[in-house]
Amino acid sequence: MRFEHTHTFFDTNTIYPREKHVAMEDLPFHQRRRQHFLHEELYQKTRTNQLSLIRGGEENRKDAYSIGESSSVHHFLYLELLWIWMLDYTAGIALDQLAPRIADIVDKFEVWNEVDQKYQQECALKLPEYGPYTYSGAPDFSKLSDYEDTLQLLSIAILVRDQRSVQRIIHVLRSHRGQDGLFEQLISAYADNVVERDTCVLGAPYDTLLHVFYEEDETATLTLLKKYLQQWYPVMKDHPRWHDEHLRISEEGYAGYYGYWAFEAGAAVFILDLDDSAIDHLVYPKDLVNYGRKLRAEHRYTSMDTELINKAGRVEGDQPCPQTGFWETQAKLHSRSHFEQGDRMPVFDDSRYGETIWYWSTEQ
Repeated sequence: MRFEHTHTFFDTNTIYPREKHVAMEDLPFHQRRRQHFLHEELYQKTRTNQLSLIRGGEENRKDAYSIGESSSVHHFLYLELLWIWMLDYTAGIALDQLAPRIADIVDKFEVWNEVDQKYQQECALKLPEYGPYTYSGAPDFSKLSDYEDTLQLLSIAILVRDQRSVQRIIHVLRSHRGQDGLFEQLISAYADNVVERDTCVLGAPYDTLLHVFYEEDETATLTLLKKYLQQWYPVMKDHPRWHDEHLRISEEGYAGYYGYWAFEAGAAVFILDLDDSAIDHLVYPKDLVNYGRKLRAEHRYTSMDTELINKAGRVEGDQPCPQTGFWETQAKLHSRSHFEQGDRMPVFDDSRYGETIWYWSTEQ
């Protein structure tokens, strides 16, 4: 695949060689970058702009006038942090430096989901004709941007062997189980009762990658994988944030380009332990796949904790409060209350929302 500066087109014979046997950090920028669209000035200015956007988002979070707006702001903050990670990956930052940062992004992903649950609950109370609140993870798999962003986060966590982050993502998406074949296959090594489905919510091109998991012939498997990589970028034309952004550099010198990466294809290769020596496609994260394989061969993990343990910011009802301060629960509107460490957390047995889970309030 090759992108021109005035238009884009695909050339499957184009190969972009990478330096071998040299530490990435010791190379000049134009050699260590992982995609050739990114030059050093664009990287620095885009990264600076991203950090500025996050600071602005934090201010907007404090001033949000509604739960719905707060959910949107937290969604924004999670994505900006994910895209900074992708930008740094594209710039050639060492993977040992990048891997531990995934947990922080998953923190933001979880917070977005928690706030979105409050919004969903509020909507259920205001619009009872649509039925009572039932848990539904914040990402909407019927939207390309939500689906791809979520697959990228999950796939990166798989490839850096951050087992705890993978479990946290699966927990947020517990409402999505059994709906999407590719999601089920990606989490098959981490979840019980995997539901076999032969289709994806969005269909093409994701169905192509899903079939990689069911194909037994190695040659046919690689053919499907290459087909997916060819299909991937054209389909992303409907991604609202970053498609073709390497062509839209602002007057200030930054862009919404963070790298074009089909991380989910890399996760599939890693999970199935496929021979990818014949694959050198621009959007295929080969060195990240190799990094995951190296960790696996050395029995190393970014995080080994595969149990979804309670953090200080979450406690079940009828359990002792782990930290003095303000807490709130999704089980009751306007529940924000102050508790002392050791206090027994209340349970709302008449709640229409099921079990009572208390969360540390972001405003203390």
